[in-house]
Amino acid sequence: EGRDACRKIAILSSIVSGRQVDFEDIYTEGITKITAQDMRYAKEMNMVIKLLATMKQEDGTIGAIVAPFLLHSEHPLASVHGVFNAIFVRGNALGDSMFYGSGAGMLPTASAVIADIIEAVQNRNRHVEMGWDDSRLAIAPIETSSCRFFIRIKGIAEERLAEVQKVFGDVTVIELDHMDEFAVVTDVMTEAEYEKKAKELSGIRQRIRAEV
Repeated sequence: EGRDACRKIAILSSIVSGRQVDFEDIYTEGITKITAQDMRYAKEMNMVIKLLATMKQEDGTIGAIVAPFLLHSEHPLASVHGVFNAIFVRGNALGDSMFYGSGAGMLPTASAVIADIIEAVQNRNRHVEMGWDDSRLAIAPIETSSCRFFIRIKGIAEERLAEVQKVFGDVTVIELDHMDEFAVVTDVMTEAEYEKKAKELSGIRQRIRAEV
């Protein structure tokens, strides 16, 4: 259900901002509703579905979300499997950079805990300035977050495409053989815009966010 990833992005957001970020304030959605059909569509689009915990700092505000995302197979995070975790960073000057390694299991966890204990012991009676502000940092509402949306819709594309385009505008259509449905990928829109439009269209079976 994304709880572990939520706490990790809360910690990382706190480090980045220098202020307290509470995990309860972060919108969190797990992968339990992802189906085999979703993965078939992803494969057809040369994409993969990954549980991402994302944070973006812009204009003095921070937006954070934990949810399944569709990533192109060429994206560095697409190759992260098993017990491995990765942190993908995009900076104004740095560009793109990724830090990758074991993120679960007895030995990796023990290694991290022991490393912290050793550092604490080595710094006894020393004050290490962190530039920390205990004030709670507000997270931007999920409704303001923007992305593309992958949507599975009941029916035949040829019969319903005009209806879908009337609601969502230009979309990319994906069809699989022997299915009583089709899928589309929208242009970039906010979460609030998607929710409003989705109420105008019947037969939506699934919605997954997609990388911009």
